[in-house]
Amino acid sequence: MRARSPNAWKVYEDPSLHHEESTVTNSMATQPGDKQLRRKGTATAVHAQEMSDLKAAVARMSAVLEACDVIVRALAPENAPGFIRAQELLTQILTAANKLERESVQEIVDGIKAQHREVLRTKLELRAIKAVMTGTEWRTAAELGRLFNPNVVNARSGVNRWRANGRIFGIDHQGRELYPAYVFDATWRPLPAIRKVLDVLTGLPPILIAGWFESTSSALGGKRPRELIASDPDAVLAAAEDRVTRENYG
Repeated sequence: MRARSPNAWKVYEDPSLHHEESTVTNSMATQPGDKQLRRKGTATAVHAQEMSDLKAAVARMSAVLEACDVIVRALAPENAPGFIRAQELLTQILTAANKLERESVQEIVDGIKAQHREVLRTKLELRAIKAVMTGTEWRTAAELGRLFNPNVVNARSGVNRWRANGRIFGIDHQGRELYPAYVFDATWRPLPAIRKVLDVLTGLPPILIAGWFESTSSALGGKRPRELIASDPDAVLAAAEDRVTRENYG
């Protein structure tokens, strides 16, 4: 039986435990700075204690297994007196070592906090929303109205009509309607293809439509729909139709 070095048991350590869990900032709701700092400090302390306990379990397991290996080496030679008894002791030692190994591995597993599916889903949704809000430029109706016509009297009215007629879409953000820049051409008129895509994606909430435009698509060669809507609108429309087909028929 060959001696097993402590590094041989590193396989049981989760590398992700050496990094603090990243936090996703929801741009729609922020916490006061002092409360965030207190929460982060508490989470760091708990994480450090969990790491200490897990490393201790690994160290105990490695130390006992190495001790067992030393004993086995001393008992194993066939020319040693009481060889049969040595073999019996060897079996008992290996059984005890294997039991310790199983218990120690279980202790490591138990020490890693499992996350509920709902928590993971919430974090993924928060990250997706953050990507949507930071992936492109967003404008209010008033800003768009003035960009389209600097002399307009009621800057919002034209944009509101575009939205009511299904030519553009926007999302509610902190009490304001925001519109993504990629639905407009260089003169700030709605791209004709946007109406067609919205017709295909009808029924989806605006935030999910924005999420689709922001997500990479295999149908578009790994590109995002928002990146190709102006240059290759037919491909984007086909990708939207493919998305609906897969959603309806799996």
